[in-house]
Amino acid sequence: MPRPAAVPPADPPPAPKEPAVPESTPPSLSPAPEGTTAPSLSRDAVRDVAAILPGWLETVRHLHRQSGIQAAIWHDGELVAEVAVGPADAEAGIDLLPTHRLRIASHSKTMTTLAVLRLAEEGALRLDDTLGAHVPELAGSPVAAATLRDLLAHAAGLSRDSADARWWRLGRPFPDRKQLLAIARTEPLAAPAGTHLQYSNIGYGLVGLVIEAVTGEDFAAAVTRLVIDPLGVEDIGPDLPADAPGPETPHGFAPGHTSLLHGPRRIVEQVPTGALAAATGFWATAGAIATVAGRALTTDALLGEDARRAMRRRVWTVAEGRHYALGLQQGRLHGFEAVGHSGGFPTGLSRTWAVPSERLAVSVIGTAVDAPASEIAAGLLGLLALAAGRPAPQADAAEAPGAQGGGGSGRPRPLPLAEQEDAEQEGVGSLTAGEVADLAAGTYDSLWGRTRVARLGGRLFALDDAAFDPAAGALELATAGGAADPYEPGARTIALRTWGDPGYGTWAEPILVRLETVDGPGPGEGTDGAPTLRCRGLIRSGQLQTASAEFTMPERVTRPEEGQGPPGEGRR
Repeated sequence: MPRPAAVPPADPPPAPKEPAVPESTPPSLSPAPEGTTAPSLSRDAVRDVAAILPGWLETVRHLHRQSGIQAAIWHDGELVAEVAVGPADAEAGIDLLPTHRLRIASHSKTMTTLAVLRLAEEGALRLDDTLGAHVPELAGSPVAAATLRDLLAHAAGLSRDSADARWWRLGRPFPDRKQLLAIARTEPLAAPAGTHLQYSNIGYGLVGLVIEAVTGEDFAAAVTRLVIDPLGVEDIGPDLPADAPGPETPHGFAPGHTSLLHGPRRIVEQVPTGALAAATGFWATAGAIATVAGRALTTDALLGEDARRAMRRRVWTVAEGRHYALGLQQGRLHGFEAVGHSGGFPTGLSRTWAVPSERLAVSVIGTAVDAPASEIAAGLLGLLALAAGRPAPQADAAEAPGAQGGGGSGRPRPLPLAEQEDAEQEGVGSLTAGEVADLAAGTYDSLWGRTRVARLGGRLFALDDAAFDPAAGALELATAGGAADPYEPGARTIALRTWGDPGYGTWAEPILVRLETVDGPGPGEGTDGAPTLRCRGLIRSGQLQTASAEFTMPERVTRPEEGQGPPGEGRR
């Protein structure tokens, strides 16, 4: 019989309302084992991740009751994905757009460092110049001997924010130049220079004064000329403009939101940062800062190789695999050697990672003070690692000979979809592994949560769609032929063998893809006259997962009665 045509899966509805799930420990960043190399990313692989980004981001946002979040992926010269979900202003009911401008806070330190290195390349200053040499008002002060190198590396021993930093809770305006100089002249060093990482917004504010002294321009004009204009990126700037529009305009500034600790989220207004703009003033869209990071940190569009190497040279080891250099945080995430920065402002949290070896950058900006921007950015790199061909972090260990002390001889990783055998099912005929993947791709719900079946880089995966790091527990899938449906004898089902499960889930049991024929334009026919197939759900370890677009959680999940199906299935 003619092969049935596949129906693209419908977009799922918003995730059902559920209470926020507290994280007892930080989500795993799943570093690759020592000795492995970063995967090589193709544009198609990046597009695979971009295709599932909106749905995954909305599921995570909804589950954790977050306000609006932007995310972006830049790859090899192109902004491949730019996504926004949730509200820009929860009180006004305005949806967040990819073009709304959000604060990126300490990303400003990276921008400031880029400006200093531009000036160093021009011969206008040296990294070993002292503050006192460029800012005469600081002569004789405790900070006069601090070098630019020490300030950019948070090695000068300055206070993080001074003895009175009420501006961080919007209790007073951020300091102006006069107030910043007074802090630097009168407050003692918090620690001797070079003894320990002592993160300092005050130090970066003082670097901003050096940039002004060397260029003869105010900081905003100088950093725009030295960094923003050469990179050719719009929708980014050094501080809140005096006439900044609100979220009611597509390119306006979205406000922030408080956490849920003290009740419903409340609006937090945007504020300028005065003389601390070099430390925390910048704003951007996720697409803009991802583009800046991609161009400035992975190419020679702004700095020469010597300057970029100096910027990336590690100064502090903060934790295993985590470092701080000059205006850059460094980390190893899912096998990627990444550089970038995070940002925290009263109006939201942000995170950008750039991977020089892959000419890749990802950025996430949230509009709440508790936004999981760093967790989502790490998860995004995990999905990109899967798409690049890496197995899930725990998969090799789970499938190795003698895994967990057992007597197994190990199982080989499934072949890419294009190399797998066809699946035969009575009433359906022969389906290629790629066609099975197209049928199965989508999201599936149950009382327990949501599974996403996704095609990434020519392989098929089952992912926890509610996880910050879906790659950490990803299962790789391979076609295993037709199978019996335990719910409906005679129904058409394709088995997917799982690979990478540690044993608590479906290590020895396939996931079943439940197929059904859907009426097309003609009676039971698709556009080419063939019956039309769709996936109506999965069976995983005997438990039914319904296509998200068709799942309904009852108002109360009651004890089952004879003939009653699971929640979302109704009675039969």
